[in-house]
Amino acid sequence: MIRVAICDDAPEMTGEIERTLEAYNPTLFDVSVFFTAEKLISSLQSNQYDFFILDIELPTSSGIDIAKEIRKHDLNVPIVFLTNFSEYMEDVFQVQTFDYILKPVTKEKLFPVIKKIIKYLDLDDTYFSFTYKRIEYNLRFAEIVYFEKQKRTVIIHTVQQTFQTIMSTPELLQKLNDNFVQVHTSYIVNINYIKEVGTNHIILTTDSESMKIPISRKFKTPAKDAIIMKMRSKL
Repeated sequence: MIRVAICDDAPEMTGEIERTLEAYNPTLFDVSVFFTAEKLISSLQSNQYDFFILDIELPTSSGIDIAKEIRKHDLNVPIVFLTNFSEYMEDVFQVQTFDYILKPVTKEKLFPVIKKIIKYLDLDDTYFSFTYKRIEYNLRFAEIVYFEKQKRTVIIHTVQQTFQTIMSTPELLQKLNDNFVQVHTSYIVNINYIKEVGTNHIILTTDSESMKIPISRKFKTPAKDAIIMKMRSKL
């Protein structure tokens, strides 16, 4: 999911932004809401966000102060400002602003900005999109540990939970980036989670568990070659 931090001292405004993001895509955003600059700045020490939506006018600080703090850690993350006045334009662009929106926030104003952010972050290439029971999902490739095929059903194992969809193996492979390797008719793995490559298996690990995945005879040689090549390229 795309992690977005919102900072505005008005709960009705943050609520409206959350509803608008949900209307854009109900499963795409992981939203964190802050009502003071101090809370958001403190959060930066232990959290990373894909983009920020900041109110310029805050009671004890300003969105520009937050942006200056963000820029100490990340020069490129998109920052979108909310303001009641266009006179702030000169100030906001001094902190490498991605865009700004004049209040009130509406779909017509926010949707085009979101599309620009997705394109800027190349999220179309870093997300796996699928539909299940008429609900559209978007999962970050980096969070997917492996795919498991059970006939037409694809079980998607992520770091935190599992999802499923209906898709053929060729359709699935066509959607994946170069970090995924098929090691078995039933398994496609993310090489970034490989800890060990055995004779007939691989071990995948996350912070919370390890998984033993079989390597079939059909895929043994091409899979191991691909894994070695890809892991070398990341050194």
